[in-house]
This record gives sequence, structure tokens and C-alpha cells, in this order.
Amino acid sequence: MTNKLKQVKFYLNEEQYKRIRRLAEQQGLTVPSFIKNIVLDLLGEVEYGDIITRIKQLEVKYEQLAREIGRIEKELALMARR
Repeated sequence: MTNKLKQVKFYLNEEQYKRIRRLAEQQGLTVPSFIKNIVLDLLGEVEYGDIITRIKQLEVKYEQLAREIGRIEKELALMARR
């Protein structure tokens, strides 16, 4: 059984592409690599061969969560003062 690869192609508007490109750059990835990683992750088939890339992705997610938690803490403190 041969495992033929298929190309997937779709279009985004300019703003969507800019947002995707920014996210990819934050993780040190190209747009196609970034999209492929998202799709494989959703399929439960993340390629862990490139452990450095995966670590960078996790670091970015951690930083995003830390910022969000900080924002929530500030909002809760403001609400508590009222």
C-alpha cells in the first residue's frame, strides 16, 4: 500500500492571511507548516519528529495563557475594588 500525499489548497482574505502569518511567525514557522501542524493536531496525528518546533509551539501557547491569566487577574482586582 503506497501512501500518496495530497495537496490541500484554499484561499483566505488578506486580513485572515496576515493573522495566520503573524501566528506562524511567532512560532518560527512558515504559513504552510503552521497550517499543516494545526490540521495534523486536529486529526490527532501531530508529527513529534521536530521536537524543537513542538517546544516552540508550547512556549507560545504558555505565553498566551500567561498574558490572558494576567488580564483576568487585573479585571478581577478591579471588580473586587468596586
